[in-house]
Amino acid sequence: MNDTAEKLDHIVNGIDTSRIVDLATNMAADENFGKFRFRADNRWIDGSRSRTSIKDFYAGGGEITERSQALTVDADQPVYLGGQNTAPNAVEHYLNALTSCLSTTLVAHASAQGYAMEALEISAEGQMDARGFFGVSDEVNRGYSKIEVDIRARTSADEQSLRKMASYSPVYEMVSKAIPVTLNITVED
Repeated sequence: MNDTAEKLDHIVNGIDTSRIVDLATNMAADENFGKFRFRADNRWIDGSRSRTSIKDFYAGGGEITERSQALTVDADQPVYLGGQNTAPNAVEHYLNALTSCLSTTLVAHASAQGYAMEALEISAEGQMDARGFFGVSDEVNRGYSKIEVDIRARTSADEQSLRKMASYSPVYEMVSKAIPVTLNITVED
């Protein structure tokens, strides 16, 4: 394994590092440039199925409308939980958000620092007690009580560097620290 990543112009590990540097430079010069607002709109389909649409977002001081069509993500429940098993359930999507954000973060930071990333696999397992969700017990968490993440990397970066890079993952931070959530509800006639 090389000590540094192979550089093809400004592409390292498939990441456009010049774009990453430009964004970071702009954010350092103007803190408002780093303010993002992502959006997701969910609609119930039937039973346990729902579909989330994701399209435009706010970043760098303006609306980003580069997607000509909304991206969609479905959610359902396994048959065991009363669903039709057509898509992952919400808590499985949560693990997907965590592992995919860690992957993106590790590759982006490794690339910007010149580390070669030959292979990266991340798995996560969440433990929960569903008695909270089903209303059987108010004494247990309704969500995960613990999540274990395993990262397997073939890279020129060392473990300490990978830990530092992982700490920049937004979803990892949200999962490992509680964040405030405002719940607004409108009941329509």
